[in-house]
Formats: sequence, C-alpha cells, structure tokens
Amino acid sequence: MPAINNEMLLALRSPTSGWLATMICALEEALKDPDFSEHHRAMVMQMLEQGAVSAAVAAAAEERLTRFEASVAETQAGLAAAVSATATASARPKLTLVSNAA
Repeated sequence: MPAINNEMLLALRSPTSGWLATMICALEEALKDPDFSEHHRAMVMQMLEQGAVSAAVAAAAEERLTRFEASVAETQAGLAAAVSATATASARPKLTLVSNAA
C-alpha cells in the first residue's frame, strides 16, 4: 500500500477529519463520473494549490449545488410517488361483477 494511503487512513481516524472525509468522498464520486474531465481536475488542483476559492466561484458553486439538490429531491419524490401508487394499486382488492340472469 502506498505511503499516501497509509497517511490518509491515519488522518481519517482523527475526530477532526470530517472535512477530509467529505472531500475524499466527493472526489471519489467525481472521479467515477465520465463528465468530470481532465480540465475539471486541473481546475480543482489549481484551487488547492492557490489555497483559496474566490467568492464568486463559491457563490456560483453554492447556487449550482442548490439546484442539483432540488433535482435530486424531485427525482426522489417522483420515485416515492410511483412506488406508493404501485403499492396502493396492488393492495386494492379485485372485484368481480356477476350478473344473475334469473
């Protein structure tokens, strides 16, 4: 195991490593996404090297994240409604109408 992995595992044991864990989880997800390009990686590296995020970039990111969270919530609500409708439809008894010719 590379030394950086050992160092990272040790750092993640610290009770103050919440932000480190959050960043690693977000980065791991981003690296799996084919839309997270080499250009995006370079921009993230540049921000890390600068040690700061501009106020304009932070505000734009916050706005974009809010829209993303709203779209995820809408998708979850839609899925929950579909599951609920399916469960309700299958829970209803089936009625058979019988006519008496007599």
